[in-house]
Amino acid sequence: MNRFQWYVMGSVLAAGLLGLAHEASGETLAVEPATNSQCKPRTLKGNYAYASDGYTLSGTERVPFSQAGHDFFQGDGTLTGAVTVNVQGELFRLTYSGTYTLEPDCRGTMTVIDNLGVTAHFDIFVTKNGSELSFLQTDAGNVTSGFEVRGD
Repeated sequence: MNRFQWYVMGSVLAAGLLGLAHEASGETLAVEPATNSQCKPRTLKGNYAYASDGYTLSGTERVPFSQAGHDFFQGDGTLTGAVTVNVQGELFRLTYSGTYTLEPDCRGTMTVIDNLGVTAHFDIFVTKNGSELSFLQTDAGNVTSGFEVRGD
């Protein structure tokens, strides 16, 4: 498996470890339902810019990466995008397409497939007006999360 595939395959572990650490601390996470939220797939529409970093796990080795890109959400549950990824100094310029879901409480999922055939999965959390979203990759062995902001 090449370095990029390791990058794509490992971004959620850190979040899981943070959740375990939080749980181990004895605190409970309070989640209040968003009763007045009205998020729908059309809440995400337009160009969004993002940057994130993290690492993938390759055996016991952590392989760091950083990335910057943009998504174009069509407002119908589909998206396209482009990203430049730096994996230990090696650059990859990729394009991708995908799908997303968005629940009324503004939580959802996103799946993208890049031009190399690599699939990545994310949990997403969207502001009520759709101007920003946060994401967390949920593929085992990947540790990354970030924010996206809609351009004007």
